[in-house]
Amino acid sequence: MINQVFSIVAPLFIIAAVGYFYGSRVRPEMRITNQLIMDIFMPALIFHVMVQEGFSPLQYVNLMFAGMLLMLLSGAMAFFLSKLLGFSWRAFIPSAMFSNWANLGLPLYVFALGDQALGAGVMLVVAGNLLCFTLGTYIYSGRLSGFEVLKTPIIVAVILGGALNAAGLSLPRAIDLPIEMLGQVAIPLMLFSLGVRLTRVTWHDSKAGIVMAAFCPIVGVGLAVLLCQFVNLSPLHQSILVLFGALPPAVINFMLAEQYNRDPEAVASMVLIGNIASIVSLPVALWIVLSGGLT
Repeated sequence: MINQVFSIVAPLFIIAAVGYFYGSRVRPEMRITNQLIMDIFMPALIFHVMVQEGFSPLQYVNLMFAGMLLMLLSGAMAFFLSKLLGFSWRAFIPSAMFSNWANLGLPLYVFALGDQALGAGVMLVVAGNLLCFTLGTYIYSGRLSGFEVLKTPIIVAVILGGALNAAGLSLPRAIDLPIEMLGQVAIPLMLFSLGVRLTRVTWHDSKAGIVMAAFCPIVGVGLAVLLCQFVNLSPLHQSILVLFGALPPAVINFMLAEQYNRDPEAVASMVLIGNIASIVSLPVALWIVLSGGLT
């Protein structure tokens, strides 16, 4: 079991570590790369998955509901904890809710559970982005963003892919193949980019970071296990939900906190320490999943 867990998490952290050490030495400008991930590679991956024969978005409705409920419940618990500890709730709550669904989550699901987990992981990315760019931006900015979320390339890919899927249409191989190849770039590049991004955040407010590093896996996995008892999920989807709950805060939190000036130093610490702590918490979550601890 230990060897199995190690073989799953080692590639994730090795690729991220390569990005971190490269970023520390070279200090590359990643803005364009990150934009390409969000505008091209990730939408291509999502679109390709959704237009495949046999893919049915409806089979993921319960999982998406459970994932969104997990994020909302995490946010509610984070609100009360932030009040108790004197943290800014507008900085603390999003970091508790919005985790590394794409950069870390997608490769984790695939490495741990196989290619059959990719579609479910993609739909959780969609659910997370819907909440992040509506409720999340509202928390950070204090104002609603309206329909801005519909303009993001990931959501556009979901709409187009869903429309083709519902119509039963398939793309010619000459078109589908390059889209598939673009999508294949996404997972390793996201891990590398995550490592580079972590060189830009600091330990400035370590107290909030340490609290968040414990909060995310404990509360996330606990809520996931609880939701598995009340939401009708297949064994595969239960496993994915537990791994989803164990994920550390996403770097997008730091970017939004900086954009809206919501304690970016504290958020940076939560992202950095939370991701470092995942070296311990993710193997524990994997052990729960692989040992059959959900049944």
